[in-house]
Amino acid sequence: MTGKHLNFLRLATLGILASFSLLGPFSAGAQTADVAKEAQRLTRVAQVAQQEGRYDDAIKAYQTITVIAAREPRLAATAHLNAGNIYLGRGNYEEAVAAFQRSIKLDANSAEAQNNLGEALGELKQYARALEAFQQAVGLDGGFLKARYNMGVTYDHLGQVKYSEFVYRLLIRDHPDFALAYDGLAVSLSKSGRAREAIAFHQRAISLEPKDSSFYYNFAVSYLVLGEFKKAQEQQQRLRDLDPAMAEHLAIVIAKHQR
Repeated sequence: MTGKHLNFLRLATLGILASFSLLGPFSAGAQTADVAKEAQRLTRVAQVAQQEGRYDDAIKAYQTITVIAAREPRLAATAHLNAGNIYLGRGNYEEAVAAFQRSIKLDANSAEAQNNLGEALGELKQYARALEAFQQAVGLDGGFLKARYNMGVTYDHLGQVKYSEFVYRLLIRDHPDFALAYDGLAVSLSKSGRAREAIAFHQRAISLEPKDSSFYYNFAVSYLVLGEFKKAQEQQQRLRDLDPAMAEHLAIVIAKHQR
């Protein structure tokens, strides 16, 4: 963003704050409405900036919302959450953690913020803290499938494969069309020396989500564990149409196992 744009945003923010500070005690209802309206406008500004790849501008817009909505905790919490999502998507994991924590402080009932906090902590390899966040998310919303899946992934990272398998099996029982649960279970089984048993779950995951490239990659790895290189190569060829870069990486992995 240019200096001109920065000055404009700063002046606009100061103008907003000044207009709100002049409102008297009997204008609380009007003030709340004005804050909500301005938060909606800034959210649209942030969304457009994000779509155009101007992520810093998007974050600044969300940060402005947190300032003007200081007395509207849910609005501010949502703005922190949205900023955190941008940080998470860009790989700024420490900043993401801080943003999600601020969101949770303002809205302790946000399962999404808890889950996304867990994802950011997981990227930082702080798996114990990540697991706690995912558990909080599931406690707030038992139907939050991604959070339940993330629990399974995190148990796996912690070396607690049996717990991971248990989480995935419960997911499959409760939501038999949730493809990630089948893939997650297949990976856990393969890692625990039960790759043959994993095959059916890989196949089910792919049948549910045939365009998910990671499923073919994981399927090929299970075949490598079994020493079935030809079948691993078949998955690599299927992957090539979906994600050439991932397919190339898999080809390298297969070649290493063949040596």
